Amino acid sequence: MSARWSAAIEELQGAWPALEEIVRVDVDDEGGLVLTAVGAGSTRWFTHDDRGLIERFPAQDPKVLLAGRLAHTSDWRVLSYRPSRRMVVRVERGEGPLVIKGHKQGRSTKAAANQRIAEAAMARGAFRVPKMLLHEPEREAMAFEWLAGHEVELGPGCELHYRRLGQELRVFQEDPAALDLKTHMLADEFEVLAKWRAKVRTAVEELPAGWDDVHARLAEAARTLPGAELGLAHRDLHDRQVHAVDGRVALLDFDLLCRADSALDPANLRAHLAWRVLQELHGARADSVRAAQAAFLEGLARSGTRGFEARLAFWSAAALLRIALVYRLRPRWAGRVQALIALAEQHLEDAALAP
Repeated sequence: MSARWSAAIEELQGAWPALEEIVRVDVDDEGGLVLTAVGAGSTRWFTHDDRGLIERFPAQDPKVLLAGRLAHTSDWRVLSYRPSRRMVVRVERGEGPLVIKGHKQGRSTKAAANQRIAEAAMARGAFRVPKMLLHEPEREAMAFEWLAGHEVELGPGCELHYRRLGQELRVFQEDPAALDLKTHMLADEFEVLAKWRAKVRTAVEELPAGWDDVHARLAEAARTLPGAELGLAHRDLHDRQVHAVDGRVALLDFDLLCRADSALDPANLRAHLAWRVLQELHGARADSVRAAQAAFLEGLARSGTRGFEARLAFWSAAALLRIALVYRLRPRWAGRVQALIALAEQHLEDAALAP
């Protein structure tokens, strides 16, 4: 554990006696730590750098312009907050709640364009997405309808939703708007892994045991990977993005929308489902998750495509290596990420054997 990590925890424990858990740790652009913590029924956010521990407040964030609007009203609550980067809040209105997402300077225009592409794909038969009601570029803010549904739990019966998700993801992947988007290729994925590797080294100094070895095998496998079949990609598809709304499957958060290998989103979803079993969260059981994965791939109907199985296994290994780093920075789960490294290694073996 790094001296900075130890100092941050010690100072946070001293400043907040009611602290129960540090939920998330991140590293900002200057190498400082960003901490999300819970205690006494509340969530609080802090940064820790050479100045020491500083509490951050969503309504006072100078880099997220939405904060200025929130400072003058009390009818909102935070759904997610990343200091200096973005926030998502639920705002109460007489006609019903809204979701408002605020970005840092210069980010909302691209996010709004991505949202419009996702909504157009929905109109062509893809999954339900929350409709954007307003984009305010001057505030770097987007307002969405509130979807009155629920996250799909991963117990018995979830395969019905996941089969539908697979069917509608295929429609989404084949949407013609993908031709106009930035492409996320192998080099981009290795860049993402490098970023998270640097974060872990900065925060805790040590990578999960064996991570570098499996990463080297991933780089070797990339040299002989079958050519990508490109299409529209969510690029952050995981089970907590999957909701049931009025009998339909809905997906959230299209900020990372791009053009990518058609195996990328399925692989990221598969990796997260495996992780939920290891976490024992959201009703996940080995048998119900296997059923969900099988139903999803059956709905997607790409398994017969030459090279898809090898690409799916490769991108699954990449996703598992990334998840291992992300959760290495979440104290509650840091002790379980070793299993992800072993699973990534197994997927690379599968990739080598796949036709």
